[in-house]
Amino acid sequence: MQNLRVEGPVIIAMNHPNAFTDPIAITYVSYPVRLKYMARGDAFKPWLVGWLLEQIGIVPIYRIQDGGLAGLKKNEDAYRRVNQLLKNNSKIIVFAEGLCVQERRLRPLKKGVARMVFGAYEAIDDERLVVLPVGVNYSKADKFRSDVFYNIGEPIFVKNFIAQYRENPARANKAFLLALEPKMKDLITHINDKNYDSVVYQVEELCKKDRIKAQKLDHSNLNHDFIVLKQLTETVNLAVEKKPDLVDSFKTSADDYFLQLKKHGLKDWLINPKQNKNVSTTNLIFRILTLLLGAPLYLLGLLGNYLPFKLTEKLTKKILKKNVEFYSSIAIGLSMVFFLLNYILWFIISYLFFENVLQTLMLCMSLALCAGYCLYYHPFLLKTRGMYRILKNKAVKNKLSEKRKNLISLINKF
Repeated sequence: MQNLRVEGPVIIAMNHPNAFTDPIAITYVSYPVRLKYMARGDAFKPWLVGWLLEQIGIVPIYRIQDGGLAGLKKNEDAYRRVNQLLKNNSKIIVFAEGLCVQERRLRPLKKGVARMVFGAYEAIDDERLVVLPVGVNYSKADKFRSDVFYNIGEPIFVKNFIAQYRENPARANKAFLLALEPKMKDLITHINDKNYDSVVYQVEELCKKDRIKAQKLDHSNLNHDFIVLKQLTETVNLAVEKKPDLVDSFKTSADDYFLQLKKHGLKDWLINPKQNKNVSTTNLIFRILTLLLGAPLYLLGLLGNYLPFKLTEKLTKKILKKNVEFYSSIAIGLSMVFFLLNYILWFIISYLFFENVLQTLMLCMSLALCAGYCLYYHPFLLKTRGMYRILKNKAVKNKLSEKRKNLISLINKF
């Protein structure tokens, strides 16, 4: 974070897999530094919406597919505003790919990024201006409670390119992007071939936790997690290039294995001999007793919070249909509204019952605490159910264990 929390002006060049969640989350973790960012101009509707977006530090930028030539002309105003912010030592995010796609790869960087950077340097005349590459990495970008890791790289000083820019702007623009692109790519897990995305996900599921442990790293440390996932991704990339037949053989077998897991309601950790050591009848009984003891708090949490949770999920899916890149952003926005209304409603209902503000507040606080408890109880419940299924059906376990051994053998070959 020290690379971001500097005194001078900073342009943050970031990949963009997850719509508004990308800038919102890094703004939160970079506090007290307040970040501004550039967003698609077509999101700036007239009157209230556009005004609100600008007030929270969003600068509209127009692509030709959004606003045509008229939109591009508006960008002059956008660049002037960006330059003024940078002159005041602001930190501004620019999504260098120019689009939002939920993939584990870096798309080609837009030429306009270099033009904006050099234009800013000329306008503010400040040698401290840097471009800071940042890689955004999600475990599962569209899933509730997944992780996001902001991988912050080393700053690129714009002044190092200025002599070349003044001699030949086009060549300098190209040189700058050639310097920036590999730095950004190093900060994410980049899958070379889209056809093998699923292979990386499958290898990750089968190997990542074991590799983290083997390298004496901490699985709860997102940087350690990234290091191992980067190793696995690059291994698959190389294997696709050198041994495509072997990778295709793995893909066919892995698709079948994970299909069988889904069919029987199981997860890979139940089959993995390095992770399923606690799967036993004794442990199952202990977990069932724990679930029974915690069930009242779980049910109270569901009673108080299930409606806004499901409303958020259902309405988000209905609004978006296929546009998964906006799922997280819309869900966050809707849940803020639904949960606020939910607790206002509970406050009114409980006050009518108790006629005492303190007791009413205590009930609402209890519902909120039980909601947090649900987030731990529910995964525990699902794991216990998985343990019951695997202990109940030894034949399925043996069959899947053989399939898994074959997959690990194939992975070791590449």
